[in-house]
Amino acid sequence: MFKKINKKLSLIILGSIFVGIVLAVVTNQGVKATSSDGFCLSCHDAPEFVEQFEARSHAEVSCIDCHTKGLVQDKVEGTKKAFSTLAGQIDPNNYDELVSKGVSDDKCLSCHNLDNDNRSDAFLSGHAIYAENNLSCTDCHDGPSIHGYLRDYSN
Repeated sequence: MFKKINKKLSLIILGSIFVGIVLAVVTNQGVKATSSDGFCLSCHDAPEFVEQFEARSHAEVSCIDCHTKGLVQDKVEGTKKAFSTLAGQIDPNNYDELVSKGVSDDKCLSCHNLDNDNRSDAFLSGHAIYAENNLSCTDCHDGPSIHGYLRDYSN
């Protein structure tokens, strides 16, 4: 009797390990595939997105370097957006809607540190308005400047 239970238990354990390995490999490949710029541009495919992507000042930076919150949260949110897009509820090329979601300042400041001692006085004085008016990075640096114009807040 114990031999039957041991054999059954061994098969269950081996089967579980196999299923676990398959799930881990599939999940890893899925994360890699959905983290590429090509994947982003497969939905955000309006000509202006593609042109901005190809000519952007941040050419060495990947989409996910700025447009992510965390792996699990991003994958869940991305799945919801994919279904909403397929259902016609959202337009992945509605730039105003996308911008309203914003990019958090911590993403910008992880590369563009305002406290860097090597920053010029002109750079620092130009960014004083940031603190004075409680602005986020994307209030000035938006659209083509990230993905060519800089909003004018000099008034």
